[in-house]
Amino acid sequence: MKNLISFFILLAVSGCKKTPETPANYDFKINTSRSIGTSTLVLKSISDSRCPINADCISAGGVRAFFKLTTDNTDREITLCKGVCGPLESSTTIKIDGINYSLKLINVTPYPQLQKSDNTQTVKVELTRT
Repeated sequence: MKNLISFFILLAVSGCKKTPETPANYDFKINTSRSIGTSTLVLKSISDSRCPINADCISAGGVRAFFKLTTDNTDREITLCKGVCGPLESSTTIKIDGINYSLKLINVTPYPQLQKSDNTQTVKVELTRT
């Protein structure tokens, strides 16, 4: 009888385990959007002050990605940054359909180069349910 009670307790406790969510990766170019649930996330602009490849710079610089999240006819401006960013972070928490998500800036490519300014940049973000 003790073994049977222990089994049911173990079964109940193991059923409460939270399974980790698999992050979703999204690539954005300026003015592209992605639907996430009933919300829309749009990359509005990029500000890239990273030190170009083969350049001598005083600072490594940073890159900022400016997004607009539209949820229930409400717009929220989101700025994510990698590198030298001051108080800005590379991730933030957003709420979509009543669920909290972490939105994290993974990368902005291509990396700046000297003598090249006509690159179309791509921003990669990771969305994870928290």
